[in-house]
Amino acid sequence: MLRRYPFVLLFVCTALFILGAYYLHFPFNLRADTEADYLDSLRVFRVHVLEPPVHKPGGLQLRISLIDYAQQAVLYLRPDSTQATPVAGDILFVSTRLTRPRPLFPGDFDYGAYLRLQHQVGVGYVHPGRWQLVGHAPVHSLRAYAALVQQRLAERYSDAGLSGRALAFMSAITLGERDALDSDLRQSFTAAGAAHVLAVSGLHTGIIYIVLATLLTCFGLRRPLYEQRLRRVLLSLTIILAMWAYAFVTGLSPSVMRAVLMLTIVQVGWMCRRQSLSINTLAAAACICLWIDPLSLFGVSFQLSFAAVVGILLLVPYMNALWRPHSPVLRCLRDLITVSLAATIGTLPVTLYHFGQMSHCFLLTNMLIIPAAYVLVIMGVAVLLLAYTAVGAWLALALKYMCGGVCAYVSWIEHLPHATFRLHATPWMVVCLVVAFAFIYVSMQRKRLAWLVPAVSAVALICVLHVADVRQASQEQALAFRGRTLYYRHGSELEKRALESRYTFFRYSGREYVYAPYVSARRMRALQSYCAQHGIMLVQPDAGL
Repeated sequence: MLRRYPFVLLFVCTALFILGAYYLHFPFNLRADTEADYLDSLRVFRVHVLEPPVHKPGGLQLRISLIDYAQQAVLYLRPDSTQATPVAGDILFVSTRLTRPRPLFPGDFDYGAYLRLQHQVGVGYVHPGRWQLVGHAPVHSLRAYAALVQQRLAERYSDAGLSGRALAFMSAITLGERDALDSDLRQSFTAAGAAHVLAVSGLHTGIIYIVLATLLTCFGLRRPLYEQRLRRVLLSLTIILAMWAYAFVTGLSPSVMRAVLMLTIVQVGWMCRRQSLSINTLAAAACICLWIDPLSLFGVSFQLSFAAVVGILLLVPYMNALWRPHSPVLRCLRDLITVSLAATIGTLPVTLYHFGQMSHCFLLTNMLIIPAAYVLVIMGVAVLLLAYTAVGAWLALALKYMCGGVCAYVSWIEHLPHATFRLHATPWMVVCLVVAFAFIYVSMQRKRLAWLVPAVSAVALICVLHVADVRQASQEQALAFRGRTLYYRHGSELEKRALESRYTFFRYSGREYVYAPYVSARRMRALQSYCAQHGIMLVQPDAGL
């Protein structure tokens, strides 16, 4: 085991070490870089803008560095008409309250935890007139240069004739620039099981890799190059450098860097005439990613990326053995089905745990979307290279219609009856699901049905846990306050009620409550006395019941 899969064991040890360091604070605290005593207090900060601002409906989103605290944060800034828009490298004085957002109800998406995983201390909202430009210092980092190149390439799409949803879609699938995507399009791709197309990751990196390998081997006609050592090394180094250049163009996003790192290890294996694409290779790439950024272990992107590849490596050979067509077209169709099915099975525990849903129609979606993604990515790269020519303009026009067709197809899939399966998996349900998949895989390896008995038992236990979870959730009641709105959840139903300016009396679980977030100290003392006399519970701001 140690000789055959040394990096698998190393990955397991690394993951356990990170989990212990994170939850037990031993032997070091991975969360120390985002723990700050200035949170939730109004202060004036001196900040350095690290990347070009992102335009949002409510203003500008800035990734900044707190100069006096050596930490990073996110600011949402509303520019004043009398002030220039900040750019990367600007130094600002801002008056804001940095906070770490909390989920409205337990189990909801925790944006504060997401910021922590991104090594960002919190988020602040800056109103007009509460910030001032005081200087400029160029940002010397690869991510800053990558963001600038990404912005310039997105402008080339616009110059070629793309606009609107087509521009946002092409910028997302080729450059990793997803900020311009509207929420309806994101929801459509998620519900149809094609969210991986919008995020530049292993799919897009694999497309670029296949195109490069095909071109550099003259469409497969120069395979003997691999038999010549020097040429094989030069070819592999060319592919590796081109892939890292593509990672730079896409903004050095973690998902692309993981995919490029894995392909780099694969290419090095080919250079050394070793078996390159295996579970051991995947574990080596995961170890390197965790050594660079230990907190990526808790990221959804990291978990989905490696879970998908594990599913493909383990299951595709067995699935392909069930059908061996002689026609090349049928083989491509088989590979498309098996890879999509294996990746979905591999990511199912992660998907159900984090998102609580999956698409029933993922095969129907991927049958068209993945081939279309190949064509769109290749045409998109061609448009970037030929943006200011007549050929580039014609390609951009074709891309516009193709993007419209892809988006319409995904929207049609989304609105099919029962297109989405919803099941929120608890941690114990995820464990049972992984155990079931493990025993099913062992049964396929050893070709013995006896190994299916514990798998069926694990699935039955999942059903029992799900029924108990649904019954408990249907009886739960919870209240939350956000700003001037009261949220009441009973089971799966959510009600909202606007709060009055000073006092809001309401009834909850048979008792009377009053919520008074905006009263003076004198009125608060009087209100406390009144509540004590009449048996009314006083709810403090941001407090639960």
